[in-house]
Amino acid sequence: MIQHRTNTNNIKKSKVVKTLLLSALFIGGVGGVIGLREQVASAQTTETLHQISKDPSAQTHAVGKNPENQSFFDRYAPPEVISSYGDDVEWLFRYTSWAGFAYFLVLAGALGWLSWRYRARDGHKAHYTHGDAKNEKGVTLSLDILFFLTLDIVLVTFTFIHAKSFIWKLPDSNDPKVVKVMVMPQQWVWNFRYAGDDGQFNTADDIVTVNELVVPKGRQVYTQIMSRDVIHGFFIPNVRLQMDAIPGVVTKFWFDANKTGDYEIVCAHLCGTSHYKMKAFLKVLENEDYESWYQEHSAWAAAKYDPEDKLLQWGWNWGL
Repeated sequence: MIQHRTNTNNIKKSKVVKTLLLSALFIGGVGGVIGLREQVASAQTTETLHQISKDPSAQTHAVGKNPENQSFFDRYAPPEVISSYGDDVEWLFRYTSWAGFAYFLVLAGALGWLSWRYRARDGHKAHYTHGDAKNEKGVTLSLDILFFLTLDIVLVTFTFIHAKSFIWKLPDSNDPKVVKVMVMPQQWVWNFRYAGDDGQFNTADDIVTVNELVVPKGRQVYTQIMSRDVIHGFFIPNVRLQMDAIPGVVTKFWFDANKTGDYEIVCAHLCGTSHYKMKAFLKVLENEDYESWYQEHSAWAAAKYDPEDKLLQWGWNWGL
């Protein structure tokens, strides 16, 4: 009798614990959804970045460009190429994509036809093979060689050619026409630093911007990149190049832009729960407008410089 009563009490306690756990999970789930909605509501927009355009159709916001009055193909087409080497990267991407798609169609068609041709039917048994016959091995080897030559070799060859011709060919840091920028991403923002009028980094007149990279049209932009926390991917789709941002390691690459306007900068790596917030904007200006912007912001930075503001005290030796 005592044992039965003890078991009954244990069962009641177990039910109470389960009820409490389910209630906690439910409340936590509701809270998570509410928190997510709040995060989405606070996603970066052009209003917070002072990127509002007078032309509503040209506005860029947290989900891309306004898709109104665009055809299906325009809406999902690759972003416009604005860099001098972007067409080379675009050609290689299109070649491998279309070649791979063509081979897929051929193989899928062959698989469908062979499945139908050698199927089991009245008066005919299904034909099975392990591909051990000499002619079957010959066909397999021929297809392997064809795919290797037309896909792998082309991809590796042109990747090396492009890397040698422009990716590894970094600009001269001493050239006054080259725009030098330090890039430091962190969860969940992009920080950019320009050397001010004195031409030296980590001085009072440095220009520091958040989520906005301003560059002149037609000039080389030399970037050094290092993450503050986790691995990020510094990707400018319109430029067609991406570079990893790694904590403690400075990576380098350069680009140029041959058309003025506002373009998106995104993080190409899943860097955490608010990865979707890792959006910035590339603003390309005419040279005269860029020089005016540069002089004005460098003078403002020098006048407002506060050595106690540790948030702005980041950077490294450019000559690394």
